[in-house]
Order: sequence, then structure tokens, then C-alpha cells
Amino acid sequence: MFRPRLMYYNDAHHFHAKRIEPPATIHKLQQPVDELLGTGVDLLVLGLGYGDVYFHQSKVGRVVGQEKQVWENFIDWRIMRMVEEAHRLGTDQVKVVRDRAREKKIGMLPSLKMQDTAKPPGERCGWLKWKHGLDVCLGGPEENRERWALDYTNPIVRAEKMALVREMLEDYRTDGIELDFMFYPVYFRPCEVEKGTAIMTYYVASIRRAADEIGKAQGRRIPVTARVFHRRDDNLRLGLDVESWLKNKSIDAAVGQVSYFLMDTDLTEGRWLADAANAAGAASYIRPPRYVYDDRTLAPSIEMYRALNQTLNWHGFTGMYLGYLPWPLGDSEYELLREMAFLETTVRRNKRYLLQPGETAEQNAAPPKRQVPAPLKEGQTTSVKVLVSDDLGAAMAYGELRPAILTVRFSDFCIEDDIEMRLNGQVLKRGDAEITDERALHMPALPGWYRGKLNAPAGMAAHWFRYKVPVDLLKRGENLLEIECKKFSPRAAFTRSLNGVEIQTRYKEFERPVGLNVERITPRG
Repeated sequence: MFRPRLMYYNDAHHFHAKRIEPPATIHKLQQPVDELLGTGVDLLVLGLGYGDVYFHQSKVGRVVGQEKQVWENFIDWRIMRMVEEAHRLGTDQVKVVRDRAREKKIGMLPSLKMQDTAKPPGERCGWLKWKHGLDVCLGGPEENRERWALDYTNPIVRAEKMALVREMLEDYRTDGIELDFMFYPVYFRPCEVEKGTAIMTYYVASIRRAADEIGKAQGRRIPVTARVFHRRDDNLRLGLDVESWLKNKSIDAAVGQVSYFLMDTDLTEGRWLADAANAAGAASYIRPPRYVYDDRTLAPSIEMYRALNQTLNWHGFTGMYLGYLPWPLGDSEYELLREMAFLETTVRRNKRYLLQPGETAEQNAAPPKRQVPAPLKEGQTTSVKVLVSDDLGAAMAYGELRPAILTVRFSDFCIEDDIEMRLNGQVLKRGDAEITDERALHMPALPGWYRGKLNAPAGMAAHWFRYKVPVDLLKRGENLLEIECKKFSPRAAFTRSLNGVEIQTRYKEFERPVGLNVERITPRG
């Protein structure tokens, strides 16, 4: 059965080809595999170029450098030189990575982008659009980017992608194939989605049949995986009936890519995917976002990843699909790639479950349903729920559970207000809280390429209330936090809001002792 512990995506572009200063060498071409050795990753997923232009010596699609001699962009020039140098060495990126992965006993799947919007005669536009123009595209107004997206009602388009799948499985004999439906997710005109859904379901099934046919000839079982939205409705809106693909056994694994920017440790809305995969005997994974709205960090901490991993397991997912980590990989990335593969090693390690603010979503996806920020109003109670998926009862029975830490972050809080906080019905006394404040908090700046919008301030006057929560008060599942605003200070008319909530589950971990003026004491003997 195809059930990798941890899948890792290297797009072959940002994290390999453009990093290579010419001339390329076999050693440099092996880097996507070599950088993962010693981690828990047992399946590498390798991108196949820009979109419809490829970094391997394809006989079907356009290869980087064809029909272009002079390069205006430095990065694209470097990629072209990598392709040339690999060819001079008698190989290409896919072959070297495939061979190195087999040598080191790591699975390797090429990832085929199912959509692209580049238009001819650009260096990222494939042969199909060069030859057929708008006849194979969705069309529409000139200013519409989807004008040059491939139209999957057209059999020429489907045949082209099928030929590329066959090239990977027959000529390159890769371990399988990933169908990436997330690169630019649109496949049909809005008026043709219903018809297109049936077409796409049949098409994915035909890829499965082709993989079975090739596998039978080669004496092996070839897995087919699909990367899609993690929410059912976002897929159906595009004509992707993933549940039918799983039920029909057209795919061996589904990867739900979270369509928004901030990592939420709940992801209950993606549970349908795990349920559908488990019912079909298939595997399911989540590709999470890589950022958080948090005053301490922009990238999720290892404790946040542990919480997410625990939640995914509780929801029934097989595991996690990571990628686009800070490069070159450092200690924190290697810690992540080790721990996320072996959930059992972190079951009783500290975790942080947190609520993220509302935000706009990526293209063709609905915005996430988020509970914060939430306004505080006099005479009303504001309530939020925090999902904690740790098996707290088992840890408590063995005496391995420490009191959890509940952190409640407010924006423009008035300390003279009369409010009452309750967790799972029990009053949290203000005198028991450790309260800190910062009148000019600035959240870490989001990456410059982020084009979305957060429903939360980048700067604020902030208060933090931190409580130690008795081990028997917290529960596995949803934990209800209530903030009852009994009476506001009459002289403070500004708007108060609940800006964030975090629950840190804590265990009696093995730790080096803390010493005086040193972070940790070095163990002896």
C-alpha cells in the first residue's frame, strides 16, 4: 500500500535549478535528494519545470532554452544553463534525482502541473499553446489571466498531459506521478463546470488505467497521487470531484493543499478528505501554509507543527506534505523533517494550538472561517473554541502531563473593564493571570510577495493574559473560551477586541536543567 510517512516537495525551480551556479555537476544535481538524507522524508516530489516548459529532456513538451537564445532574466538564464550542462553530461535533472533517490532508498514522484496561464511566445509557454493558440485555452477578455489557461474540455489538452504522464512512467520509469491541480486552479469555463466535472473524473481514471497498463508491462504497481484543495467545495467549484476519484480508486493518495496563507492548527474543514481516502483504502495528506500571525514568530514553531500533526492524525490523515522551507535547510528545518515523520515521538511533547485571524484566500478558493479578531461589547459574551487533539487523559493517567498554558491576546484592552473569562465553564480569576502589555506591538512583517489581506491589525496596543490551566480542566476536542464583558469603563470609548488565543499543552519532557546565567547546563558523562 502506498503510504509514505512524510512527503516533501521540491519545485526543482526555486530550491534547485536557480540555485546552481554554472557549470552544473552531478553532485549539484543530486542536491534535492542529498539534503533530505537523515530526515524522516521517505518520498520526494519533484516539480517538472515552470509550468508547460520543462527542465528535463522531454520529447513531448518544450524544454527550457528551445526557441530562445538571449535571456533578460538572470534566474531564468541560470536555469537554462543548468539544463544545458546536465544535457552535456548526458543526463537531466529528473534522471539524476531519480537515480540518486533509488540509490538512497527514497521514493521519488515527478509532479506534473495540470495548468498554466503563460501565453506565447514567452519562455514559460509550452508547445501546445505555441501551436494551437487560444483554440486550446479558456479564452475571454484580454486582461483576464485565465484567458490563456488550458481548456480541459478539449481532448487535445488532455492528450498532451497524458503523453507527459506516459513519458515519466515509461521513458523515465519514475516511482509514480503526482497530478498538481494547484498551480493555477481553473480548468473549465464557469458555464461548463458541470460537464467538465464528468470529463475530469473520466480523465483521471484514464490516467489510472494508463499507469496500471505501464506498471503491468514493467512488473510493478505505479501510484498516482493528486494535489488538490483541502476543502471539498473549493474543488467542486472547479470541476474536481476528488471523492469520486478516491471511490473509483483512480488515485492512491490525495494531498489537500491549504488555500490560505496562515497555518491554523484545527483544519476540521479538511476532514472530509481523510474520511474519503480512508473509505477507499487510500492515503491522505495536508500541505499546510508556512506562516502565522503571531507576535513572536512569522514561521510556525516546532510546537505549532506538532499540534497540527497531532490534529491531522486525529482527523484521520496519513501524514503531512511539506515543502518551500527556508533554504538551505538548517537545524530548525531538519528538526521539523524528523519529527513530522514520526508522530509517536511527539505524542507527549509540548504543543501549541492557536487561532489565526481571518484573511483572503488564494485564487478560486473561499476565505477561511476564522473566529478572531472578535469584538468585545459591553453586556455581551464573546466565545471561541480551540481544538486540542492531544490524548490528555492517557498522559494524565501516567502522571506525564503538566498544567497547560492558556494565552489570550487582546487589542486595545482596557484594564479597568469588568470582564470575566471562563474556560470550559470554569471562571479564570484575573488575579491568577500573568498580565503583560505592549502599547506599540508590531507583528512580524509578512513576505513582500503576499498579495492577500488580513482581517487583523499589523500593529496595536496589546495585552496578554496567561493562565496555568489545571490538567483536568482542558479536554481533548473543542475547548470553549468565554469572555463576558460585564461593564466597560465609561471613560474609555475605544473598540476592544480579542486578537488571538493559544493553548500550549505541556508534558514532563526530558530537558537539560536550567542553570544560572546559562541557557542550559551541558550534561556530563
